[in-house]
Amino acid sequence: MSRLEQSFLNGYVPYVLRQADQTLSAPFYEALNQFGVARSEWRVLAVLHDSPELSVVELATKALSPQPTVTHAVSRLEKRRLVKRSAGSTDKRQRIVSLTATGIKLTTQLIGEAQRLEADLLADAGDLTELMNALTDLTEAVRTRTALIATEMPHAG
Repeated sequence: MSRLEQSFLNGYVPYVLRQADQTLSAPFYEALNQFGVARSEWRVLAVLHDSPELSVVELATKALSPQPTVTHAVSRLEKRRLVKRSAGSTDKRQRIVSLTATGIKLTTQLIGEAQRLEADLLADAGDLTELMNALTDLTEAVRTRTALIATEMPHAG
């Protein structure tokens, strides 16, 4: 009997992906705790490292987190002077979030730790290029299919 036949969860792609994520991320989550950074805060810091100025809505989308979660994380990070909020250039009501110098320093340090841990954990995994490409393709296929299904669904009203 194959592993897929033994258990629903072992053959359920979202579960297997989450299991891989949790297993690979656990050591880094311990490092985050040592730095006093919550996972939701880390996602905000990492996204802002790659996209230096974002609205909270854009930040939530890129951080793969609900907007209220990101708003709370931004508030906590702002109190620690790791991020700052400023008025948008075209819409003064819009809040733009960016890293402070202290935030950049901490984020750079955390990224280094994330990369070190990832390299250590995956040292024996071989070339992951095909896996990364397959996961990117899978994500895009699911997005496309989800959008198609949404347009086919009858609207209530």
